[in-house]
Amino acid sequence: MSPLRLLNAWIDHQRLAERRRQIEWQLGVVFKQPVTLRPTLSGGSFDRIYLAHGDSQCSRILASVRMNVPGRDRPPKEPHLPRVPLPGEHRIHRESRAYRQLSPLGIAPHLIARGEFYLANHWLPWPRLSDVLRHHSHLLWDLLPVALDAIRKMHENGVVHMDLNCGNLLIAPDFQSVVIIDFEFAPLRAMSRFDQQRFDFLRLAHNLLKPRRGREAALLQPERFVELFARYVPEAGFGIPDAMHTAWFERVVEHRVIRDGFAEILGVFDRNSKVIR
Repeated sequence: MSPLRLLNAWIDHQRLAERRRQIEWQLGVVFKQPVTLRPTLSGGSFDRIYLAHGDSQCSRILASVRMNVPGRDRPPKEPHLPRVPLPGEHRIHRESRAYRQLSPLGIAPHLIARGEFYLANHWLPWPRLSDVLRHHSHLLWDLLPVALDAIRKMHENGVVHMDLNCGNLLIAPDFQSVVIIDFEFAPLRAMSRFDQQRFDFLRLAHNLLKPRRGREAALLQPERFVELFARYVPEAGFGIPDAMHTAWFERVVEHRVIRDGFAEILGVFDRNSKVIR
């Protein structure tokens, strides 16, 4: 952990003192006991993540709390990506709504409480997919079908993510289930539902092909990588979907087998992209 990141976390912790006291009081009412928020090193861009504990040093974790940091409510625009980074209150609203829709399906944490600048959800001591693959790339073939099945269920229930990466998927210890977190972006209004869904799948594939993720395993068996996605991605339906800009998922088009396979199952890509293998 870099000293700068630790310093930023400490500064945010001091700035959030008043908000922490308000949330501790509100969660104390929910849990019917005194609650203390203890900081984590997660977050840091727009929000901070805290763990809510009962009023004893050895108490269990009651909830995970996402809290907006004052002064960071107007995120920068991303003209190169087809999504909208949401300001603080809108991020809380979108994420809490997604949790309400998806938690009954077992693919998102259970929402406990939400306020103007925070939400509290059930805490799961599960590792992120990125952390698992960083140390065990070969587990890609066991974990990817579980993750893709959760994403398909999410889409079937009318929710898209728009920031699907390995860090936003939590893996159960038995590798049999996945929950999806961090719904901080909204799709562009002009984007069709099918395009939103295939953007989710392509961004996940792009992230999986990052070094120290699943890249090594995927490039050894590219046909298998494509075939797994083909089982879960939506059908385009009638008509030919518009070309998608490959700058959004450049790692997918680096390998000819993977590029051609994804073009077949998800529609045409930008013809100006460069294939290097």
